[in-house]
Amino acid sequence: MATPERSITCRQEIPSQLIRELWTRTNQLIDSLPKEEHFSRRLLPRFCTKCPERAIGWLEMRELIDVYQRSVFSRKVVQRLLPFHYNELLHRLQYTLKYCVSSSEPSKWFGKIKKLERKIKKRRRDNGALKAVSEFTYVLRWIDELAHHHIYRSFKSVNQ
Repeated sequence: MATPERSITCRQEIPSQLIRELWTRTNQLIDSLPKEEHFSRRLLPRFCTKCPERAIGWLEMRELIDVYQRSVFSRKVVQRLLPFHYNELLHRLQYTLKYCVSSSEPSKWFGKIKKLERKIKKRRRDNGALKAVSEFTYVLRWIDELAHHHIYRSFKSVNQ
């Protein structure tokens, strides 16, 4: 398990500007996705950062970012749509999470996260990756909530 000191480190190490930039560029990416009617079912598990029965932490964020890097953002169909410097921002986030989460043990939600990866790969053609891209804002919101930046709330109020 990640120690409380490591949680503080993750909170300090992930700058709000990085999350803000990823949020903006992810929304640009989502806007450029092909409009499909087959995107109705949610791929991501219904995690949250505060509720005790589905609570997630930095270890799960590291595992989710790893899944996204392996199975979503590496796909050619997604690579063609990525906004400028998107990969650099993702690599910064992934590196920071690898640095600040030192646990070698898988999280208690490891099975659910692996199931997510199988669902992404199982979907026909590139639909799984495109659907996962459309849900990446959930992951960014969870990271934002864990880091207490409150970027998600500020973007939500601006977009309403």
